[in-house]
Amino acid sequence: MDIEHLNAIADQLAVRTVLDEYSLRLEIDEFDRWLDLFTDDTVYDVFGRSLVGREAVAAMLSQAPHGVHLGGASRIVISGDEADTVQNYVFVSTSSDEWNIGWYHRKLVRQDGVWKIAHTRVKLGRKDPMPQNDRARHVTYPIRFA
Repeated sequence: MDIEHLNAIADQLAVRTVLDEYSLRLEIDEFDRWLDLFTDDTVYDVFGRSLVGREAVAAMLSQAPHGVHLGGASRIVISGDEADTVQNYVFVSTSSDEWNIGWYHRKLVRQDGVWKIAHTRVKLGRKDPMPQNDRARHVTYPIRFA
């Protein structure tokens, strides 16, 4: 295996790690650790709004319901210092009876050797209230491990 192939594998792993950390940091870390995954001038498109910059993202999404984010399969296409990704997800709120599923379309860029999210577009597939017997309100936020 040549160095170019090893570098491509390393980039795939680094980008996949950012995608995994996106969900986990929302649930078990401080919100600022989640924001560290984004470029300063990130764009986040969700619910018909386009948030520009980390401050705008923080202002809206820090108020979003807490819950469990299950990031699913991801497709990653890397070209130089940019990566285009799509990842399916399920979100179950622990503060309401809402849930949604969809896809995260993201562009990541490599800055100073670190992959960061430059643009996120959330495509909702479905959003509904949960049936009475499936409610997840008994899960508390932030999730703490013993």
